[in-house]
Amino acid sequence: MQDKLNILNLTQAELEIYIETLGMKPFYGKSIFTWLHKKIVRSFRDISDLSKKDRELLEEGAFIPFLNLLDLKTSKIDNTEKYLFQLEDKNTIETVLLRHKDKRNTICVSSQVGCPIGCKFCATGQDGFERNLNVNEIINQVYTIERRIIKTHENITNIVFMGMGEPLLNLDNVRKSLEILTNENGINISKRKITISTCGIVSGIEKILLEKLPIELAISLHSAINEKRDEIMPINKSNPLEDLYAVLQEYQKQTKRRISFEYIMLGGFNITEKDANALADFVRSFDHVVNLIAYNHVEGTGLKAPTDKKIEKFLHVLKDIRGVNITIRHEKGQDIMGACGQLRQKT
Repeated sequence: MQDKLNILNLTQAELEIYIETLGMKPFYGKSIFTWLHKKIVRSFRDISDLSKKDRELLEEGAFIPFLNLLDLKTSKIDNTEKYLFQLEDKNTIETVLLRHKDKRNTICVSSQVGCPIGCKFCATGQDGFERNLNVNEIINQVYTIERRIIKTHENITNIVFMGMGEPLLNLDNVRKSLEILTNENGINISKRKITISTCGIVSGIEKILLEKLPIELAISLHSAINEKRDEIMPINKSNPLEDLYAVLQEYQKQTKRRISFEYIMLGGFNITEKDANALADFVRSFDHVVNLIAYNHVEGTGLKAPTDKKIEKFLHVLKDIRGVNITIRHEKGQDIMGACGQLRQKT
């Protein structure tokens, strides 16, 4: 396939230009895009409103890629599904489908093979970093799962870039994926239903602002004290809290969107009264919600979840004394190692 064009890497506009080079009318581009990205066909032969000659032209020059599903685990607790996919170069990634009581289905998408950030609490970074995912590898996570669940009259309603990798370090491919996934002639996911989670890459957030990407933003914070954040998130040394705060102020000024802050509670580390007050001080000027997450076990980190008593005290300071808008995220998929921070390149 290396000498053929990977057609799922193309936006609709690029597809229209490509088929014109084959001698096909450019207006067929919309129809082909719909077959590829809404009906999610796996073969050009299935595009029934093209002539046999046109289908053969496409087959000669291009191919439709797909991900190889190596393993699927389903949680016995909450029906969360974790998919292990093999890529063309034999690397593997994990993707998670979260089912909600209100009938929403959220897919947690990976953007990189591994992760270069190396957060202490996260399993993904322990396996190192291989490479960025390309456009078709990102969108095919969505399409593979959509093809499966549509058989039970379900659809993917929300997308979160909270899987393996740091999305803002692969922003070009993530941005192009968003253009395809939100296209009205494709799967047509609402822009308001897509969230990018970042550890706080300031230059990446600046690019989001510059390019006016209409997405929701979630910040993996986990401490509002520089020295502590340095310990568990090395990226903080080059992107300190002061710089992150400044760019988020500009983000909210321009977009008027609420910012979500993710905060993993680590026993004996980041849930003292001082930590609570530092967190409250950091978020108070934002239209915000802080999602509190009890640490999910990852082998080899030496970290642990806090006791219920410690969590209650932390919540009391944040909510009752400081008035922080908080939610407690009850993690899904813990019994299949599919919860926050638990995804790896191999299972």
